[in-house]
Amino acid sequence: MLGTVVHSFSIVAVVILCLFASIPPVLAHGFVHTVTIGGQEYPGWNPFSDPYLTPPPSRVIRRVQSDGFVSIDDPDLPCHHDGNTGNDTAVIEVNAGSTVAFQWGYWPSDHQGPVSTYMTFCNGDCRSFSVTGAKWFKLDAGGYDTETKLWASDKLRMDNNSWKSTIPASLSPGQYLIRNEIIALHSITPQNYPSCGQLNVKGSGKGFPSDRDLVSIPGLYDNVAFPNIYSDFGSFTIPGPPPVSLDNSNPPFTVTSTPSPTVVHAGTTTPSGGDRPLNHDARVGHCRLTSRRRTR
Repeated sequence: MLGTVVHSFSIVAVVILCLFASIPPVLAHGFVHTVTIGGQEYPGWNPFSDPYLTPPPSRVIRRVQSDGFVSIDDPDLPCHHDGNTGNDTAVIEVNAGSTVAFQWGYWPSDHQGPVSTYMTFCNGDCRSFSVTGAKWFKLDAGGYDTETKLWASDKLRMDNNSWKSTIPASLSPGQYLIRNEIIALHSITPQNYPSCGQLNVKGSGKGFPSDRDLVSIPGLYDNVAFPNIYSDFGSFTIPGPPPVSLDNSNPPFTVTSTPSPTVVHAGTTTPSGGDRPLNHDARVGHCRLTSRRRTR
């Protein structure tokens, strides 16, 4: 009799676990799964599979510790936890004027808020460049559309969870970090989801950002009043400066001549580790972080 009860309980437990495992990934948070640069798709860092590969793969996105958020005043806000440097991150060659598409694996519909893309000059090899104290300039940003009542995150979801940014055609060549970020405003405090890729921009442009274009991260969101998205808040002003115009021919920083490292050219093979398929089953990450996500 006892054996029958234990057996029945085991079956019920398995069924319950299977039901939880089948919960759609939309209930989870998100991270950049792939980046398309110059028409070539590259895998981003997958925090639920890549740390366990030997050797760790060299992805286009700097490491992110999880698919969770970073607090708005956290020192790791520039490129997420574990993304301060990119020693094992690929540097992708791209022509100025090209489009970079950040493909988020999934994004919850209730995590509404602005989306932005910034860049910073690495002044040499991006793989050894620390984002501590870096100055960033804005490529683009989306906020709240008062006519459609849609946030930029809604438009990202409608575009197959993708956000596209264009490298300015007049940007001076060199190595840059490019940073895509979604800010979710569904909670009491903003939840920031940044991801940073490493680019080697090619071209004949001579444009640099001016001092007025440059911001610090953290610091960008100091004194910003984020709205309660569940109320009739009216309009929302996108934080930060306008998108960069690159009307400055003199760099607002010291440019050193550093030999370029080995880079991956757009249109060639996927960076080291790219032959291993990413684990696109977001349920793994969701199960691991369920207890933390109870705080909304």
